[in-house]
Amino acid sequence: MNRRTALKLGGAALAAAALRPSPARAEADEGTVLQELWRRERAAELAYDRVLYADPILAVLRSHEEDHALAVATTLAAVGLNPPRAPEEPADLDAASRRLAEAGPERRAVLAAAVALEEDLVAIYSSALPSFVDEKIAMTAATILGSHAQHLFILREVT
Repeated sequence: MNRRTALKLGGAALAAAALRPSPARAEADEGTVLQELWRRERAAELAYDRVLYADPILAVLRSHEEDHALAVATTLAAVGLNPPRAPEEPADLDAASRRLAEAGPERRAVLAAAVALEEDLVAIYSSALPSFVDEKIAMTAATILGSHAQHLFILREVT
């Protein structure tokens, strides 16, 4: 390799390193993202609680949201963070979760709101995944993303 090629490669490596977040910043960003994911899982859990009467599948999905929140809480603890305050009523929920919580009483409206919530969760996890530097955190998020995609498929089948 000649000097010019070495300098070009070295410059490219430096540029790539400059674009990569520092480990300290990546961890802080991961923690913030994880706290938001935890909050969204708890919001989805609360929303499903409010509409369990509409279809038996909603109880299954609600239990999955609880499992997701637990997995994210475990990951938060592993990075030394606590979950934020849990949502307690519909006013505390994000728009997609609130729409589901307030969808009743018609089954079709509830299921449409559940589809919209799961679409939102798939989008949120899809956009969060690239921000994870730690492979274990990325694997947890990817697994939960897959679960939400499965929820979406199931809900579309029952509507």
